[in-house]
Amino acid sequence: MATRVLLCDTADGLAQLQYSLLKSGAALEMEVVTDGFRAVEVAARTQPTVVVVEIGLEGLSGTDLVRRLLAIVPETSVVCWTNVSSPVIAAQMLHAGASAYLLKEDGPDAVLRAIRAVLEGNVALSHRVGAQLSDRLVSESTQRRDLEIALGEVAERLESLTTAKADFLANISHELRTPVTVAKGIAYVLKNRGIPEEEQREFLGQLEGSLEKLMMLIDEMLTIADLDRGTLTLKLAEVDLAPVLSHVADEIGRQYTHVGIRREVPDSLVGPADPVRFAEVVRQLLDNACRYTPETEERPVVLKGRAMSEGVVVSVTDHGTGIRRDVIAKAFSEPFTAGEDILRKERAGAGVGLHMARQIVLQHGGIMWADPLPAGGTRVSFVIPAHAGDTLTRPPKLSEADASDPGAEPVPDDDDGTVVPFVHRSSNASSS
Repeated sequence: MATRVLLCDTADGLAQLQYSLLKSGAALEMEVVTDGFRAVEVAARTQPTVVVVEIGLEGLSGTDLVRRLLAIVPETSVVCWTNVSSPVIAAQMLHAGASAYLLKEDGPDAVLRAIRAVLEGNVALSHRVGAQLSDRLVSESTQRRDLEIALGEVAERLESLTTAKADFLANISHELRTPVTVAKGIAYVLKNRGIPEEEQREFLGQLEGSLEKLMMLIDEMLTIADLDRGTLTLKLAEVDLAPVLSHVADEIGRQYTHVGIRREVPDSLVGPADPVRFAEVVRQLLDNACRYTPETEERPVVLKGRAMSEGVVVSVTDHGTGIRRDVIAKAFSEPFTAGEDILRKERAGAGVGLHMARQIVLQHGGIMWADPLPAGGTRVSFVIPAHAGDTLTRPPKLSEADASDPGAEPVPDDDDGTVVPFVHRSSNASSS
C-alpha cells in the first residue's frame, strides 16, 4: 500500500525532491504545495502519513506550521527539510512535534531514509545538526556543572559572611559596652566632690582613654561603611608624615600603658597621603600590636618609618604570640575577621582593623604585607608610592646596607617562599 506524502517547499525544492523520490521507486502517493497555509488545507483533506516541509517559507512556517499540521492530522509525521542548520531551531522543531530534522545539504536521498525511519517510530537527524546538538548539550552540561560549583561557593561565602557579621555584631556590642561602662563608672565616681585632685586626674585620664577607644570604634565602622559603598575618597597632599606617626604612637600609648612603643622615625618623612586616613592605618596596626603583646613582654612594640625610592615605608613589629598567616590573609581580604573566637575572647578588637587598613593603603596606590618573626610576634608593613597616582605591585627591595641591619624588614623572596607578601593592585589612587 502506498504511503501518502505531502511535500511543502519552493518550486525548485519540490522539483528536486519529487525527482529523487520518484527515482527511488518507493511506493509513495505525493501531493505538493508551495505555501504553509495551503499545506494545512491539503493535509486536512488528504490526511497524509508524512509531511515534508521547508520551515523557512514565508507566511505560516517554523514551529507554527509544525503545530498546525499536527493539530489537523495528529497521526502524521513531520519531516523538516531545510537550509537552517541551527541546533537551537532544530531543538525547537523537535519540541514542537517534528519527527525529523534534515539539512538540504544532506541531499534528497536523506529524505527517503528519514521517511522510512519515522514510519518505524524513530527520530531522524542530520548528522551535522546531531553533532551540533551533542556539542551544545555537552557544553551546557559543563556550564551547568560549573555554575552549580560556583553557586555552591557563593552560598558558602554568603553563609561565612553572615556568620562573620553575626560574630561582628556580638563582638562590637562587647567592645562598645566596655568603654561605656568605664565612662559611666568614672562619671558616677566624679560626682563625689571629696575625691582628691590627683585621683580626679587619674579618673579623667581613664575617661579620656575610654572615649578615645569609643571614637576609634565608631570611626572604624563608618570607614568600613564608606568602603562597602565605594564612597571613600582620599584628600591626597604632600605632607610630613613623621608628626602623624608620633601623634598616633602617643594616642595608642595612652590606651596601652603596659606596652612600650619605640619609635624609629626620622625628623621629616614627606609623602603624598591623606593624613587622616594614613593615621587610621597606623592606628590600626599599633592597636593590634599592643593588644596582642602580653603584659609580661619586656620588648617594646616598634614603629618604624622610612623613605625609600618606592615611597614611604611604615612597619609595626610586636613580639607577642603572633597571628597565623591564614588568619592575617583572611583579615586582609575580609571584614569582620577576628583573631579569636568571640566566646573565649581575651583581647579587645572589632575584627575590621586589618581589612580596613589594607583597603586604605590600596586607595593610596600602595600595598600591605605581613611577616611572621622567627622569635615570635608579627611585623605588618605597608608602603605608599612616592608620587601621587602611582600604583605599587611589590614590596620594596632593601639595599645591601639595609639588609645588613638586624632590625630591617626582611626582603620578600618569591623563589624560596620565606616571605609571602599580600600583594594587590589598586584600581584608583583617589577613590574607591
